[in-house]
Amino acid sequence: MKTLLRWAGAIALALSPAPAIAQAAGSSVQFPAGYATGNSPCVKLADGSCAPVSLTNPLPIADGPLAAATSTALMGTATTGTTAIGPFTPQLGRGIRVILRGTWAGTFAVSTSVDACATLNPLTIGGSTWGSFTGNANEIVDVPTLAGVVYCGTATISSGSLLWGLRQ
Repeated sequence: MKTLLRWAGAIALALSPAPAIAQAAGSSVQFPAGYATGNSPCVKLADGSCAPVSLTNPLPIADGPLAAATSTALMGTATTGTTAIGPFTPQLGRGIRVILRGTWAGTFAVSTSVDACATLNPLTIGGSTWGSFTGNANEIVDVPTLAGVVYCGTATISSGSLLWGLRQ
């Protein structure tokens, strides 16, 4: 039993951080006790030093509403037949919203393209089609991250009238 306790003590000592680590020369991280190591994220202060996250040093976050999108929204009406929509050039990093309203039957599908909607690449997730609708909707279908990729829509209406929108 004594041997087991000695081994446990030796392992605990070997795995515990040395007090000198927190006090290494050149370290700009300050901890309240001065000898404890940091186990939390830190926030870069104006002077370039790093302080542990706390009520006085919270994580930086974006505050307030986003500014208006720089992209130009596309809106229109589709009736019986097939209507090609686009290209919609998105602002990177903002969700693309599809808004579909009206009394209609058919499909509305969102695709991507690198050649101004001449070639359509369907939105997919896990190999399954995504961004294809058969009824009214108001939802984000993608968040673009690649420059040069535009979004296109195809409305295939068998009856009724669809009011559509593609915007950010």
